[in-house]
Amino acid sequence: MSEYEKYLKEKNLLVDQSTFMELLAVATARELPDGACAFVGTGLPLLSASLAKRTTAPDMMIILEAGTVDPDIEHLPVSVADPRASYRAATLSTLADAFGTIACRGYCTVGILGAAECDMYGNLNSTSLGGYWPVAVSETGKGPKARMTGSGGANNIASLADKIIVSMVHEKRRFPEHVEYLTSPCGIRGIGSESRFNKGIFRGGEVCVISDLAILRSDPETGILYLSETFPGVTAEQVKENTGWDLDISRAKPFTPPTVKELEILRMKVDPSRMYLGRKSKRK
Repeated sequence: MSEYEKYLKEKNLLVDQSTFMELLAVATARELPDGACAFVGTGLPLLSASLAKRTTAPDMMIILEAGTVDPDIEHLPVSVADPRASYRAATLSTLADAFGTIACRGYCTVGILGAAECDMYGNLNSTSLGGYWPVAVSETGKGPKARMTGSGGANNIASLADKIIVSMVHEKRRFPEHVEYLTSPCGIRGIGSESRFNKGIFRGGEVCVISDLAILRSDPETGILYLSETFPGVTAEQVKENTGWDLDISRAKPFTPPTVKELEILRMKVDPSRMYLGRKSKRK
């Protein structure tokens, strides 16, 4: 019995059947272009980037917010400042360099972000829900229902990257027509005078949303997200029911499942301990 066969038996996995996290990791990895400068965070983004480096994008340069450039990820780190993220890196610098010296000079091809809300143009809210101002200064006398982590480096990446990959749970409340608070302008904010260019953002606008149900992409003419691919066991109608605008499902096609090779690399090389691969879907 091979090491991989032992692994499959121990973890109760099938050679040609993916788990929820394995499916998302493969879908995200396939969106990362070879030769790109990719700003990624820990968790699913780094999991996917590590897979892409070993498969379709060997010349992609991984950049972490803490200032680590082009590391070899042998053991998945738990944060962007984890020393394991610096193994054989080309540069070890600072957060200021990551955004000021690298991203602002145009070396941010793609970024991977998450949020609480994503609107029809791919813009994200990771700041607050139910209003912004605290009780003491709110016009309603009430504070927000939820105060979240805020931007971090998300706004910088959304404003400077050519392409943004968004990772989210697909629920109607998370996909409104317009976000309550605009934290990260990933897509165009609208057409005409609301375009990125007219708001002083001269790059980007391409958005790919990879949810737990499907893949949405930005229409090159309108900027509005449409249904591109549905994951196994998910119908286009199910995705539309979980979206807060009249989602175009006419161009939807089935997602090509992970290959046996992709799954073996994920399991044996990228995350053998299943620190991230072992996570379950939040969908009930």
